[in-house]
Amino acid sequence: MTPSAIGLLIFGAYLVAIVAIGIVSGRQQKNEADLWVAGRRFGTTIMTLGMMAAIMHGGSILSGVAFAGAFGGVAILPLMSFALGFLVILLFFARKLREIGACTLPDYMGERFDSHALRAFSAFVIAASSIVYLIAQILGMGLILEGLLGFRLEWSMVIGTALFIFYVALGGMLAIIWTNILQFMFMWVGLIIMMPAVYKAAGGFTTVMQNVEQVAPGWTSVTGTSWSWGYLLSWWLVWFVAYSTRLELLTKVFIARDSKAARYALPTTCLLVCIFILYGNLYLGGAARILVWDQIAVPDQAFPALSASVLGPLASAVALTGIASAAMSTTDSLLLLSGAAVARDFLRKSIHEPRGIVRDESYYLRVSRLTIVVIGAVSLAAALNTPVLILAIVSYAVAMVGATFFFPLLFGLTSPRTTPAAAAASAIGGLAITTVWTGFTLAEVPWAVTVHPIVPGMALSLALIVGLTPITSPAPTRVLERFFATSHDSQN
Repeated sequence: MTPSAIGLLIFGAYLVAIVAIGIVSGRQQKNEADLWVAGRRFGTTIMTLGMMAAIMHGGSILSGVAFAGAFGGVAILPLMSFALGFLVILLFFARKLREIGACTLPDYMGERFDSHALRAFSAFVIAASSIVYLIAQILGMGLILEGLLGFRLEWSMVIGTALFIFYVALGGMLAIIWTNILQFMFMWVGLIIMMPAVYKAAGGFTTVMQNVEQVAPGWTSVTGTSWSWGYLLSWWLVWFVAYSTRLELLTKVFIARDSKAARYALPTTCLLVCIFILYGNLYLGGAARILVWDQIAVPDQAFPALSASVLGPLASAVALTGIASAAMSTTDSLLLLSGAAVARDFLRKSIHEPRGIVRDESYYLRVSRLTIVVIGAVSLAAALNTPVLILAIVSYAVAMVGATFFFPLLFGLTSPRTTPAAAAASAIGGLAITTVWTGFTLAEVPWAVTVHPIVPGMALSLALIVGLTPITSPAPTRVLERFFATSHDSQN
């Protein structure tokens, strides 16, 4: 049996399992809460597995190995950024986001700052940034399926996109949680299978670090093979803010049974993912630089090439299926967020309800599912024409989200004095400058490429929220009492 046939059989079995979960979960969708937050029914263990699958996705493995292989020691930055970003969620965001009973991030922005316009703007940002995220995830999944199934890259991307659109549109968050757990197990089986084979071919962690330094001088330094300290620090800021406002993580907070389950799941996830980053990115990236770097055309092909070089056809197929499934574990959350942003936050909460327009639950569920299909198709079309390194694409998406939401979240959840006008200016200004700077960066304007776009975006966002809060009016008392005086776990 050929490697492609083996890959097709294994991926086919996985496909059957995913479709079955989508169908079963779809039959349990009775209202919006079931679709978007899975009825808020999950405890610490399921939340931990779901969050780990959302973070340790195929893009993070594929692009992490590519990034580490290409640049070296700077790949350790996400480890520090991740830990500190998780700490911010744990200390400042998790309890109140769960207690207010929100379903989405635009929900928080609209309720905390008593603004339908800010809710609608936030929904737009979520949908737009999700498309950018999805481009990267679809690219990553396509590269993996290309190596697994032997299909052309374009067809591999189409197959993967069609699969996750199906089960997300049908099964919602409940399908996402259970498929995330299945994907998490598949992914770890794939990584564990690779561990002894890579060790045999390249040696242990210390040996790999020594050998890769000889192949690529500077690889083991903090700044890697080619980075400046300025860009290094701005890249660290990108991922710190990214993990503090990571949409997949904040969404998982909303599904918790209560705030206690959310708080306990976060540190457990943090510890396990830090271990994953050390092995799944730095070690495998170094091994790829030693073993297969001269065999690949672009860095993002490093993981499939490494898998093929150290494993037999069956084991390689299992490993690549695991990473392909992991790519879906983030993509599905982003698709659901997009559907909720358009159907619930924009159409229902920002347009219909303020005007007294009444629609039943099934109407918004249909709109959400249609949005999921449309955004998935748009992202696929863009991914088919995007040659940029996957991790670079993701960094621009997280920069947009971070510059928009980080300070309104941080100040809005910790200080009742933070005003709607200041939060709106902070969100809009941060997004605007980040988007413009990203355009200049992609155009390779010399002064723009010296720092990541998130740096000017965050600077302006902070200046606006701090500068405008003292001179503008706070939210109404009824709003502030909900966020700073009343516990809502008992009501939700």
